[in-house]
Amino acid sequence: MNKKYKIGILRVLTTEDSKILMAHQKILENLFLEFEYETKCIPDQYEGIHDEETYNVAFPKIIDLASKWENDIDGLIVSCAGDPAVRHLQDMLSIPVVGAGISAASLSLNYGEKVGIIGIEEYPPPAYEDILGNRIIGYELPEGIENTNDLQTEKGKASIVESAMRLKGKGCDVIAFACTGLSTANAVDMLKDIGIPVVDAVVAEGTIMKYKITEKSMRERICVQNR
Repeated sequence: MNKKYKIGILRVLTTEDSKILMAHQKILENLFLEFEYETKCIPDQYEGIHDEETYNVAFPKIIDLASKWENDIDGLIVSCAGDPAVRHLQDMLSIPVVGAGISAASLSLNYGEKVGIIGIEEYPPPAYEDILGNRIIGYELPEGIENTNDLQTEKGKASIVESAMRLKGKGCDVIAFACTGLSTANAVDMLKDIGIPVVDAVVAEGTIMKYKITEKSMRERICVQNR
């Protein structure tokens, strides 16, 4: 890829804290150096998305922000494991659109057939159940976690480790994160000694976006060659 593609990172958590806002971009900048990035968050969503009500409230905000942003970026990441509006945007926009949940669930299959999931809702997001089905052998909502902000506390981080250990005890081959707030909390580093692979949803979304942009670049090059 000769062109430096610009990737938009859409955050579903409203925050004025620049460190939290830019956390996912920082992860991707360190791993996928070939891209430029820009991060924006939807308004008035200070607890992010953690249930059906917050999902429904966020949906039109995501559509509105993405549609206004489309002409300024080459690809869009909806950095939320619930993949809100992702399928809608894939049909609506002319650029590649990637969701964190679909990406993490898909990549976890490369590590094993027994998948444990850590998330912040009562049940795994739909993409995980659709993609993994009966390969899911355990789901954990860490104790005391009600929304993504709770993952950043010391108590929340301790609960994440406890959840991971329970999943390992159930015989998981791999743990998949079902909330990008776990990436903000640097949970992968906390679990580095757990002894099984951990699929970070932000790293996963970047991996899938890299593939989609590579494919896009190849198609553009073929079109130029065939002129």
